[in-house]
Amino acid sequence: MKTLNLHCDYIKFKALKKALKSVDEIAPNQKLEGESKECLVVMVAVEKGDSKETIPELVDSIKKIAEDVKTKNIVLYPYAHLSSNLGKPGTAVEVLNETAKKLKGFKVVQAPFGYYKSFELKVKGHPLSELSREFVVKGNEVEEAELSKEERAQMLRKLSKVKMQAPRGKNDLKSNVELGRDLDLYIVNEIVGPGLPLLTPKGATIKREIERFTTDEELKRGYEYTSTPIMAKSDLFKISGHWQHYKKDMFVLNIEGDDYALRPMTCPFQFVLYKRKPRTYKDLPKKYAEIATLYRKEQSGELRGLTRLWQFTLADGHIICTPEQLEEEFGKVMDLINYIIKTFGIEVWYRFSKWGPDNKNNKYVDNPKAWEATQKSMKKILDNAKINYVEADDEAAFYGPKLDLQYKDVYGKEDTLITIQIDFALPEKFGLTYLAEDGKEKEAMVIHRSSTGATERIIAYLLEKTQGNLPLWLSPIQARIMTMNDDVKDYGKEIKNKLMESGIRVELDNSNESIGKKARNAIVDKVFYLVTVGEKEKSGGKIAVRGRASKEITTMDLDEFISKLKEEISSKTL
Repeated sequence: MKTLNLHCDYIKFKALKKALKSVDEIAPNQKLEGESKECLVVMVAVEKGDSKETIPELVDSIKKIAEDVKTKNIVLYPYAHLSSNLGKPGTAVEVLNETAKKLKGFKVVQAPFGYYKSFELKVKGHPLSELSREFVVKGNEVEEAELSKEERAQMLRKLSKVKMQAPRGKNDLKSNVELGRDLDLYIVNEIVGPGLPLLTPKGATIKREIERFTTDEELKRGYEYTSTPIMAKSDLFKISGHWQHYKKDMFVLNIEGDDYALRPMTCPFQFVLYKRKPRTYKDLPKKYAEIATLYRKEQSGELRGLTRLWQFTLADGHIICTPEQLEEEFGKVMDLINYIIKTFGIEVWYRFSKWGPDNKNNKYVDNPKAWEATQKSMKKILDNAKINYVEADDEAAFYGPKLDLQYKDVYGKEDTLITIQIDFALPEKFGLTYLAEDGKEKEAMVIHRSSTGATERIIAYLLEKTQGNLPLWLSPIQARIMTMNDDVKDYGKEIKNKLMESGIRVELDNSNESIGKKARNAIVDKVFYLVTVGEKEKSGGKIAVRGRASKEITTMDLDEFISKLKEEISSKTL
């Protein structure tokens, strides 16, 4: 059961339309309109597994909150939107009615159950005026009932729908939402949930190529790859400080009485790996990297396309080094990132994100001296590297300042693509030490960094920048073979097989459409090379090739075409 408790100056409500056909049977003689003043409004969602056993805890909670806010007026307001795991309507009505009866000494108003309602309220502004609660009956394992035919049919209808719409951006540019839909790259489905995109084989191809490129480049530069769990007990996040400073942005689970959380980043896990054995100055720098699936509880209203998600994949990495190595290692990170943004053709500007000393919301580690020293050190590094940047207060990570690489999407909205952070807090929290050359144990420094950022966000950036015309090495379909007629279908299959064996991503269009229609479809699908085969090509053992942005057709040998593609793919030509 979930509740939202609001201390209000007043509430007025009115039933407008039945939401349940059976409401008169399970909840007869309800009052369809009401109001209350100087009251505690208790919005309630009764969930699967709730029963009369939940009532005592609910009643005690309501009494305690009412006592704290000094009111005798209670409004019980059924509010299904607090949960996606609602119980049976009959159970909900029973729980609400019994709760009202047990609130003796209070003036209780019950809003009607099973109706769409309009309501107006004014919430007071003190710290106790908005409180959420959750009640679970421990040990009460409830067997889930099978879906009815009507429920299953309704869910399957939703499962088959793809709701992906977005307005055009500046200069009528398409957003990654529209491009993702039209090019069949990813979908978002309400049954799966918001902020949880499903990448199609084409979309997954783009993601795979970006991550392969990232992994290969980082391995060349001395990074060691890890593979760590997607979740951990709360104890790990309490050590790091995420539990204290970041919990509201984490997905928290209760498993067998222990609190766990889906990881929002990999640093605590990689620090555990560092601590698995003693380290000396000869071991440093230790450079860990991972293509990591992460989870961050963004506000649902902020979720959009592939740009902002609940689940995403980050090219995450951490460099554990001596203080003397910090500037050099920061420079190496910048070399890597500069190479990456040049390869992808990314346009960014730099933001030096500093802490906000006046922020009173527990956003930062409370160590002003360390903040000032670390920011001074980072500024020196940036200035020595001749990086042009803007400064931004109150934008740092909770444990240290950072350099953000900023960009704008098709709407002109600014966001962060890649980030580098200097961390003064977590080395101390985790005891990240090493034996120095003088034989003394010293505390290491940490650089948090991403190289390509979140893969999904960089895909969104590239889609919007190119309007779907991705470079050859990232194109989901690098070539499409179009047959002129049925007599050359076998030749088309032969060409396709040879291209596939050479590692080229290829499709074969053997349909009965005209060659003009096939070519138009290929261009709409942003296929990079259009390959036509007819009787003339078959008899000469040739293929006719044109680029998607060209009208010029070139006849060539297949081996020549394969060599051309391999060279272009290898060069990562934009």
